[in-house]
Amino acid sequence: MTLKNKLPSFVAVPSEIIDEHIGKASGLYIKVILYILRTNKIDPPVIAAVLSVPVSDVEEAIRYWTSNGILPAEEVDRQLNAGKKQQPIQQKQNENHESSGTGDITGFKVSADREEVRFLLTTAEQILGRPLSSTEQKGFVFFLEEYDLPADVIVMAVEFCCMHERGNYRYISKLLAGWYEQGINTHPLAEEYIRNQTERLSREAEVMEAFGIKNRGLTTANRKYIMQWYQDYGFNIEIIRMAYERAVDQIGQASFPYIGKILQNWHKMGFKTPEDILRGDVKKTTTGMGGGKSSSSASGSPSYDVEAFARQGFDLPDLD
Repeated sequence: MTLKNKLPSFVAVPSEIIDEHIGKASGLYIKVILYILRTNKIDPPVIAAVLSVPVSDVEEAIRYWTSNGILPAEEVDRQLNAGKKQQPIQQKQNENHESSGTGDITGFKVSADREEVRFLLTTAEQILGRPLSSTEQKGFVFFLEEYDLPADVIVMAVEFCCMHERGNYRYISKLLAGWYEQGINTHPLAEEYIRNQTERLSREAEVMEAFGIKNRGLTTANRKYIMQWYQDYGFNIEIIRMAYERAVDQIGQASFPYIGKILQNWHKMGFKTPEDILRGDVKKTTTGMGGGKSSSSASGSPSYDVEAFARQGFDLPDLD
Protein backbone atom coordinates (compact mmCIF):
# COMPACT_ATOMS: atom_id res chain seq x y z
CA MET A 1 0.00 0.00 0.00
CA THR A 2 1.34 3.39 -0.99
CA LEU A 3 1.16 6.11 1.62
CA LYS A 4 0.51 9.60 0.40
CA ASN A 5 2.26 12.33 2.30
CA LYS A 6 0.31 15.54 2.02
CA LEU A 7 1.55 18.82 3.43
CA PRO A 8 -1.06 20.84 5.29
CA SER A 9 -2.32 23.97 3.59
CA PHE A 10 -1.84 27.31 5.29
CA VAL A 11 -3.91 30.46 5.62
CA ALA A 12 -2.25 33.87 5.76
CA VAL A 13 -3.72 35.82 8.66
CA PRO A 14 -3.17 39.61 8.80
CA SER A 15 -0.99 40.41 11.79
CA GLU A 16 -3.45 43.13 12.82
CA ILE A 17 -5.99 40.44 13.72
CA ILE A 18 -3.59 38.96 16.27
CA ASP A 19 -2.02 42.22 17.43
CA GLU A 20 -5.21 44.21 17.96
CA HIS A 21 -8.22 41.87 17.99
CA ILE A 22 -7.23 38.47 19.40
CA GLY A 23 -8.04 39.65 22.93
CA LYS A 24 -11.25 41.57 22.28
CA ALA A 25 -12.92 39.79 19.34
CA SER A 26 -15.27 36.97 20.29
CA GLY A 27 -14.55 33.37 19.39
CA LEU A 28 -17.27 33.47 16.75
CA TYR A 29 -15.76 36.59 15.17
CA ILE A 30 -12.39 34.80 14.94
CA LYS A 31 -14.02 31.70 13.38
CA VAL A 32 -15.84 33.81 10.80
CA ILE A 33 -12.73 35.72 9.69
CA LEU A 34 -10.68 32.52 9.50
CA TYR A 35 -13.33 30.89 7.32
CA ILE A 36 -13.45 33.93 5.03
CA LEU A 37 -9.66 34.07 4.74
CA ARG A 38 -9.57 30.35 3.94
CA THR A 39 -12.34 30.35 1.30
CA ASN A 40 -12.04 33.95 0.10
CA LYS A 41 -15.85 34.02 0.05
CA ILE A 42 -18.30 36.10 2.07
CA ASP A 43 -21.54 34.15 2.18
CA PRO A 44 -23.33 34.53 5.55
CA PRO A 45 -25.84 31.63 5.06
CA VAL A 46 -23.07 29.21 4.12
CA ILE A 47 -20.81 30.33 6.96
CA ALA A 48 -23.73 30.11 9.40
CA ALA A 49 -24.42 26.55 8.29
CA VAL A 50 -20.77 25.53 8.67
CA LEU A 51 -20.51 27.06 12.14
CA SER A 52 -24.06 26.09 13.22
CA VAL A 53 -24.94 29.63 14.26
CA PRO A 54 -27.65 32.09 13.19
CA VAL A 55 -27.02 34.07 10.00
CA SER A 56 -27.47 37.29 11.97
CA ASP A 57 -24.49 36.36 14.15
CA VAL A 58 -22.32 35.86 11.07
CA GLU A 59 -23.48 39.19 9.63
CA GLU A 60 -22.59 40.87 12.91
CA ALA A 61 -19.08 39.37 12.75
CA ILE A 62 -18.65 40.56 9.16
CA ARG A 63 -19.68 44.07 10.19
CA TYR A 64 -17.11 43.97 12.98
CA TRP A 65 -14.24 43.05 10.66
CA THR A 66 -15.40 45.54 8.03
CA SER A 67 -15.73 48.42 10.47
CA ASN A 68 -12.22 47.71 11.77
CA GLY A 69 -10.74 47.74 8.29
CA ILE A 70 -9.81 44.05 8.09
CA LEU A 71 -12.29 43.21 5.33
CA PRO A 72 -12.40 45.64 2.36
CA ALA A 73 -15.81 47.32 2.42
CA GLU A 74 -16.07 47.36 -1.37
CA GLU A 75 -15.40 43.62 -1.69
CA VAL A 76 -17.81 42.77 1.15
CA ASP A 77 -20.49 44.85 -0.51
CA ARG A 78 -19.84 43.25 -3.90
CA GLN A 79 -20.07 39.69 -2.61
CA LEU A 80 -23.12 40.34 -0.46
CA ASN A 81 -24.90 42.01 -3.37
CA ALA A 82 -23.96 39.13 -5.66
CA GLY A 83 -25.55 36.72 -3.19
CA LYS A 84 -28.78 38.68 -3.23
CA LYS A 85 -29.35 38.10 -6.96
CA GLN A 86 -30.93 34.72 -6.23
CA GLN A 87 -33.32 36.08 -3.59
CA PRO A 88 -37.03 36.76 -4.34
CA ILE A 89 -37.81 40.01 -6.17
CA GLN A 90 -39.97 41.35 -3.34
CA GLN A 91 -37.19 40.78 -0.83
CA LYS A 92 -34.74 42.58 -3.12
CA GLN A 93 -37.11 45.52 -3.35
CA ASN A 94 -37.32 45.69 0.44
CA GLU A 95 -33.54 45.60 0.72
CA ASN A 96 -33.17 48.37 -1.87
CA HIS A 97 -35.50 50.46 0.25
CA GLU A 98 -33.46 49.63 3.34
CA SER A 99 -30.19 50.70 1.68
CA SER A 100 -31.62 54.07 0.72
CA GLY A 101 -30.55 55.59 4.02
CA THR A 102 -34.09 56.45 5.10
CA GLY A 103 -35.59 53.07 6.03
CA ASP A 104 -34.73 50.55 8.71
CA ILE A 105 -31.35 48.86 8.55
CA THR A 106 -31.82 45.15 9.12
CA GLY A 107 -29.44 43.20 11.30
CA PHE A 108 -28.87 46.05 13.78
CA LYS A 109 -30.31 46.64 17.21
CA VAL A 110 -30.84 50.30 16.40
CA SER A 111 -31.95 51.74 19.70
CA ALA A 112 -30.89 55.32 18.96
CA ASP A 113 -33.37 57.87 17.68
CA ARG A 114 -34.01 57.37 13.96
CA GLU A 115 -33.27 61.03 13.30
CA GLU A 116 -29.72 60.52 14.56
CA VAL A 117 -29.19 57.66 12.12
CA ARG A 118 -30.65 59.66 9.24
CA PHE A 119 -28.47 62.63 10.15
CA LEU A 120 -25.35 60.44 10.24
CA LEU A 121 -25.93 58.70 6.91
CA THR A 122 -27.20 61.76 5.05
CA THR A 123 -24.37 63.99 6.28
CA ALA A 124 -21.72 61.37 5.52
CA GLU A 125 -23.02 61.14 1.94
CA GLN A 126 -22.90 64.92 1.58
CA ILE A 127 -19.31 65.09 2.84
CA LEU A 128 -18.14 62.18 0.68
CA GLY A 129 -20.05 63.52 -2.32
CA ARG A 130 -21.49 60.13 -3.21
CA PRO A 131 -24.10 57.62 -2.03
CA LEU A 132 -23.00 55.23 0.70
CA SER A 133 -22.86 51.54 -0.07
CA SER A 134 -24.97 49.29 2.13
CA THR A 135 -21.78 48.03 3.80
CA GLU A 136 -20.70 51.60 4.59
CA GLN A 137 -24.14 52.40 5.99
CA LYS A 138 -24.06 49.37 8.23
CA GLY A 139 -20.48 50.15 9.26
CA PHE A 140 -21.31 53.71 10.34
CA VAL A 141 -24.37 52.52 12.25
CA PHE A 142 -22.20 49.84 13.85
CA PHE A 143 -19.92 52.54 15.29
CA LEU A 144 -22.99 54.46 16.42
CA GLU A 145 -24.72 51.50 18.08
CA GLU A 146 -22.00 49.10 19.16
CA TYR A 147 -19.15 51.53 19.90
CA ASP A 148 -21.48 54.25 21.25
CA LEU A 149 -19.76 56.97 19.21
CA PRO A 150 -22.14 59.93 18.78
CA ALA A 151 -23.25 60.78 15.24
CA ASP A 152 -21.54 64.18 15.30
CA VAL A 153 -18.23 62.57 16.30
CA ILE A 154 -18.47 60.08 13.42
CA VAL A 155 -19.25 62.95 11.05
CA MET A 156 -16.17 64.82 12.31
CA ALA A 157 -14.05 61.77 11.51
CA VAL A 158 -15.44 61.64 7.98
CA GLU A 159 -14.73 65.36 7.50
CA PHE A 160 -11.18 65.03 8.82
CA CYS A 161 -10.39 62.09 6.52
CA CYS A 162 -11.83 63.83 3.46
CA MET A 163 -9.92 66.98 4.30
CA HIS A 164 -6.70 64.99 4.01
CA GLU A 165 -7.82 63.06 0.91
CA ARG A 166 -8.48 59.82 2.80
CA GLY A 167 -12.19 59.57 2.09
CA ASN A 168 -12.32 55.80 1.71
CA TYR A 169 -14.26 53.78 4.25
CA ARG A 170 -11.30 51.60 5.22
CA TYR A 171 -9.33 54.65 6.40
CA ILE A 172 -12.35 56.24 8.10
CA SER A 173 -13.21 53.03 9.96
CA LYS A 174 -9.63 52.63 11.20
CA LEU A 175 -9.69 56.20 12.51
CA LEU A 176 -13.02 55.59 14.27
CA ALA A 177 -11.74 52.35 15.78
CA GLY A 178 -8.69 54.25 17.03
CA TRP A 179 -10.90 56.94 18.56
CA TYR A 180 -12.90 54.27 20.34
CA GLU A 181 -9.71 52.74 21.77
CA GLN A 182 -8.46 56.18 22.91
CA GLY A 183 -11.78 57.19 24.46
CA ILE A 184 -12.38 59.99 21.97
CA ASN A 185 -16.16 59.91 22.18
CA THR A 186 -17.27 63.52 22.59
CA HIS A 187 -17.29 66.57 20.33
CA PRO A 188 -14.62 68.46 22.36
CA LEU A 189 -12.28 65.45 22.45
CA ALA A 190 -12.65 64.94 18.71
CA GLU A 191 -11.99 68.66 18.14
CA GLU A 192 -8.82 68.46 20.23
CA TYR A 193 -7.61 65.40 18.31
CA ILE A 194 -8.27 67.05 14.94
CA ARG A 195 -6.58 70.28 16.05
CA ASN A 196 -3.46 68.41 17.25
CA GLN A 197 -3.28 66.23 14.14
CA THR A 198 -3.80 69.19 11.81
CA GLU A 199 -0.99 71.06 13.54
CA ARG A 200 1.27 68.00 13.34
CA LEU A 201 0.59 67.47 9.65
CA SER A 202 1.19 71.17 8.96
CA ARG A 203 4.56 71.07 10.71
CA GLU A 204 5.59 67.91 8.90
CA ALA A 205 4.64 69.50 5.57
CA GLU A 206 6.77 72.55 6.46
CA VAL A 207 9.79 70.38 7.19
CA MET A 208 9.35 68.28 4.06
CA GLU A 209 9.23 71.43 1.94
CA ALA A 210 12.24 72.97 3.70
CA PHE A 211 14.26 69.76 3.28
CA GLY A 212 13.18 69.25 -0.32
CA ILE A 213 11.55 65.87 0.43
CA LYS A 214 9.24 65.07 -2.48
CA ASN A 215 9.55 61.45 -3.52
CA ARG A 216 9.09 59.74 -0.17
CA GLY A 217 7.09 60.03 3.01
CA LEU A 218 8.34 60.52 6.54
CA THR A 219 9.33 57.60 8.73
CA THR A 220 8.12 57.20 12.29
CA ALA A 221 11.58 58.27 13.49
CA ASN A 222 11.41 61.39 11.28
CA ARG A 223 8.10 62.36 12.82
CA LYS A 224 9.45 61.94 16.35
CA TYR A 225 12.34 64.28 15.53
CA ILE A 226 9.99 66.90 14.11
CA MET A 227 7.74 66.72 17.16
CA GLN A 228 10.77 67.19 19.41
CA TRP A 229 12.05 70.18 17.45
CA TYR A 230 8.73 72.00 17.62
CA GLN A 231 7.27 70.90 20.95
CA ASP A 232 10.30 70.25 23.17
CA TYR A 233 12.72 72.82 21.78
CA GLY A 234 10.15 75.42 20.72
CA PHE A 235 11.88 76.09 17.40
CA ASN A 236 10.12 77.37 14.28
CA ILE A 237 10.71 76.37 10.68
CA GLU A 238 13.21 79.18 10.12
CA ILE A 239 15.60 77.79 12.74
CA ILE A 240 15.01 74.20 11.59
CA ARG A 241 15.87 75.30 8.05
CA MET A 242 19.11 76.84 9.33
CA ALA A 243 20.04 73.52 10.95
CA TYR A 244 19.23 71.74 7.70
CA GLU A 245 21.53 74.08 5.77
CA ARG A 246 24.34 73.54 8.28
CA ALA A 247 23.93 69.76 7.98
CA VAL A 248 24.06 69.89 4.18
CA ASP A 249 27.18 72.10 4.35
CA GLN A 250 28.91 69.71 6.75
CA ILE A 251 27.92 66.23 5.53
CA GLY A 252 26.23 66.86 2.20
CA GLN A 253 22.77 65.54 3.05
CA ALA A 254 19.66 66.03 5.20
CA SER A 255 20.27 63.51 7.98
CA PHE A 256 17.52 63.81 10.57
CA PRO A 257 19.76 62.56 13.43
CA TYR A 258 22.47 65.06 12.47
CA ILE A 259 20.02 67.95 12.18
CA GLY A 260 18.56 66.86 15.50
CA LYS A 261 21.99 67.06 17.13
CA ILE A 262 22.50 70.59 15.83
CA LEU A 263 19.12 71.70 17.16
CA GLN A 264 19.74 69.95 20.47
CA ASN A 265 22.99 71.91 20.92
CA TRP A 266 21.30 75.18 20.02
CA HIS A 267 18.56 74.41 22.54
CA LYS A 268 21.14 73.70 25.27
CA MET A 269 22.85 77.01 24.48
CA GLY A 270 19.56 78.82 24.95
CA PHE A 271 19.27 79.95 21.35
CA LYS A 272 15.69 80.94 20.53
CA THR A 273 15.98 83.07 17.38
CA PRO A 274 18.11 83.08 14.21
CA GLU A 275 19.87 86.15 15.60
CA ASP A 276 20.89 84.16 18.70
CA ILE A 277 22.44 81.52 16.47
CA LEU A 278 24.36 84.05 14.37
CA ARG A 279 25.64 85.80 17.49
CA GLY A 280 26.76 82.42 18.80
CA ASP A 281 28.66 81.84 15.57
CA VAL A 282 30.41 85.21 15.88
CA LYS A 283 31.26 84.59 19.54
CA LYS A 284 32.72 81.17 18.77
CA THR A 285 34.76 82.57 15.89
CA THR A 286 36.07 85.40 18.04
CA THR A 287 36.99 82.99 20.83
CA GLY A 288 38.80 80.80 18.36
CA MET A 289 40.77 83.70 16.97
CA GLY A 290 41.67 84.92 20.45
CA GLY A 291 43.04 81.54 21.34
CA GLY A 292 45.20 81.47 18.29
CA LYS A 293 43.22 78.66 16.64
CA SER A 294 42.00 78.81 13.06
CA SER A 295 38.25 79.01 12.57
CA SER A 296 35.80 79.15 9.71
CA SER A 297 33.85 82.29 8.88
CA ALA A 298 31.08 83.46 11.17
CA SER A 299 28.38 82.41 8.76
CA GLY A 300 29.67 78.86 8.47
CA SER A 301 31.08 78.15 11.91
CA PRO A 302 29.18 75.23 13.39
CA SER A 303 28.03 75.21 17.00
CA TYR A 304 28.58 71.45 17.09
CA ASP A 305 31.46 69.02 16.65
CA VAL A 306 31.20 66.90 13.51
CA GLU A 307 33.84 64.39 14.62
CA ALA A 308 32.34 64.08 18.09
CA PHE A 309 28.94 63.48 16.53
CA ALA A 310 30.34 60.72 14.34
CA ARG A 311 32.02 59.09 17.36
CA GLN A 312 28.61 58.76 19.04
CA GLY A 313 27.71 56.08 16.55
CA PHE A 314 25.61 58.02 14.01
CA ASP A 315 26.04 56.77 10.47
CA LEU A 316 26.38 60.09 8.68
CA PRO A 317 26.38 58.85 5.05
CA ASP A 318 22.95 57.26 5.34
CA LEU A 319 19.89 59.35 4.62
CA ASP A 320 17.23 58.78 7.29
